[in-house]
Amino acid sequence: MILKSGDYIKDKYSCDYLVIGTGAGGSVAGTLLAEKGCDVVFIEEGGYFPTSSFNNKVGDMTAKLYRNRGISPLIGKPLVALAEGRCVGGGTVINGEGLFRTPKRILDEWQQDYGLMGYSYANLEGHFQKVERDLNVESKSISSEKNTNLDSQKLIEGAKKLNWRTEFVPRAAKNCQYTNSCSIGCPTGAKQSTLVSYLPRAIDAGAKIFSDCRVTKIIHSKGTAHYAIAEVIVKNKKHKIKIYFNYLVIAGGAIQTPHLLKKSNMSKNAGKKLEFHMNVKVIARFPESIYADKGTMFPVQIHEFENEDCYINTSAVKPSYLAMSLATHGNGAINKAIKSYNNMAILNTTMRVKSKGHIFSLIGPNPLVWYKFEPADLIRIKTNIKRMCKVLFAAGAIEVYLPVKKLSLCSIEELDYLIDKIKPKDIDISTVHMMASCPMGADPKTSVVDLNGNLRGMKNVLIADASILPTSIGQSPQETIMTMVNEVMRRHFEKP
Repeated sequence: MILKSGDYIKDKYSCDYLVIGTGAGGSVAGTLLAEKGCDVVFIEEGGYFPTSSFNNKVGDMTAKLYRNRGISPLIGKPLVALAEGRCVGGGTVINGEGLFRTPKRILDEWQQDYGLMGYSYANLEGHFQKVERDLNVESKSISSEKNTNLDSQKLIEGAKKLNWRTEFVPRAAKNCQYTNSCSIGCPTGAKQSTLVSYLPRAIDAGAKIFSDCRVTKIIHSKGTAHYAIAEVIVKNKKHKIKIYFNYLVIAGGAIQTPHLLKKSNMSKNAGKKLEFHMNVKVIARFPESIYADKGTMFPVQIHEFENEDCYINTSAVKPSYLAMSLATHGNGAINKAIKSYNNMAILNTTMRVKSKGHIFSLIGPNPLVWYKFEPADLIRIKTNIKRMCKVLFAAGAIEVYLPVKKLSLCSIEELDYLIDKIKPKDIDISTVHMMASCPMGADPKTSVVDLNGNLRGMKNVLIADASILPTSIGQSPQETIMTMVNEVMRRHFEKP
């Protein structure tokens, strides 16, 4: 059962387990609980939008599926554009199909530096396999495809000329139709977001989903959480309800989870640190048509630099995305690109960086995220802009637009001169991967949750989302989150 705005007829509800959030972490935790026979209620701040409601209108779907219509900056110099899902299914509805196992070196780092015993690659391998089965993960070659993913084939072509290693991306997709709509909701249901995978299983097992329902505070005393206060809309007016529970699972994401903990006075350390990946994009024009909108977000990645936690791949191409990415280049560049639309491609680099943020929750109902730009990250950004330009020119591009105001080039010879001029304030940076704001660890002084996922200082609260990762990981964290939550729930079920 799914309750939507206007369906709430009571002021009080109760359940065994209340799960706040329906994204990668909350959906796994709640589904496993429901399938164990527990009485589970999910709360989701965003709305419920089934697959049948998804269309190709970027503005319409962005308004429905994203927080703040996709614009939530990390405050610093430069500003970092943050995109965060806010709907039933959370970020899994709007991310790419790529699913990546946590690199072994990252898990080793967590064990050595944060005491995460029992979370080695060998310990988690069975969970990785289970998640991949649940989400129909496949790694499919595109080399035989003649009319789709031509931008990714250009990426392979350029990488081969540079002798750079590429890998086909494991994708959580079942019979992908290449609509290139991953970021605005898959209209065919091929992408195995939690909306079409875990959550239907949870509902079949008896779970309920309260959508359009924002938790504003958790009421607790003497180390035990008792009920949540939430806001819903009834007859176009805000209405407060209470949901009582025996156990609470918080999975609102790396920004909303620490914000709720802080607003509820449940943790002093929550949100003191936030780690994220930086994304920068480079746009290219080719002499021939490559129809980049006929494909999927990133079936292929350059893995040559994975030991630096840097990955290069194609990005979604639609006219509005092209216009937004070229906004700082002015109307002339935008009009030129739109006229050459079928010849355009967008490359993206995802980087693990040293810059870190923190959550500020004292003013108003919404969190603010501040971060400090670390000078070492400028070198990393410049290096990866260079790499994207090199691979594009090697693949035959005739013009490349850098993620810097009015900075473009038509040959590789201009590259070093232009790159050297870039300053941090000049760069367009975005992020979609936030982590580590309520880190798991063995040391109570530095961690927010213990090794079993329990919120420190509380008897009946689990945290089950990206916030519990001790650090960022360099790649999309969806499979890492789902795997970690599987292990957290295993320990929860086996506790005395």
